[in-house]
Amino acid sequence: MMVMMGCNSGGGIKEGGEEGQVKKGDGSVIDLKGVSKRIKDAVEFAGKVKEVHVLVKSVDELAKAIGKKIDANGSLADEAGQNGSLIAGVHSVISAVNTKLKGLETTDNISDELKGKIVAVETEGKAFLDKLKSGNAELGKKDASDDDTKKAIDRIGKTDGDKGVAELIKLNTAIDALLKLAIDAIEASIGELTVKSAVSNN
Repeated sequence: MMVMMGCNSGGGIKEGGEEGQVKKGDGSVIDLKGVSKRIKDAVEFAGKVKEVHVLVKSVDELAKAIGKKIDANGSLADEAGQNGSLIAGVHSVISAVNTKLKGLETTDNISDELKGKIVAVETEGKAFLDKLKSGNAELGKKDASDDDTKKAIDRIGKTDGDKGVAELIKLNTAIDALLKLAIDAIEASIGELTVKSAVSNN
């Protein structure tokens, strides 16, 4: 695929018609102003989705601090069984994720498919938070054990965790799917400006 924008490009995209409109080699007319807005909106939306994606993935980094503390040299040192604040931090991050998703859900002119993916991420985020809540006896205390905490938030090191990891894995899958679809929407908008080389050379 390639874009032909020159007005003397033979069968490519040519100026003509009303202001802000151009004609493609296949004879169809595109509204540059409209396409530009759709591209801009798609890029902005994908940027917001990426922010949420980064937040979800940050839990993997937080999980590396299970059973750790900062020592006098600024390095991580062992401190087993003191993970309550860490779990609370993860809970706060995913709560922020769901708040941002509610904002994304009200975005104008997004497809039903995108809305469905947003709802899917919200659903998995809520399921994760509910799982942490149900494990309050073990997770909602200052001295939450390393093992229980890993079962809750360490989806990479404790893939079979039953205190939140299973839900966290589903949340990661859902946010990956949403980000991919948001990027696909950008490519689709840009695609409105493209012409197959075979057509442009006619």
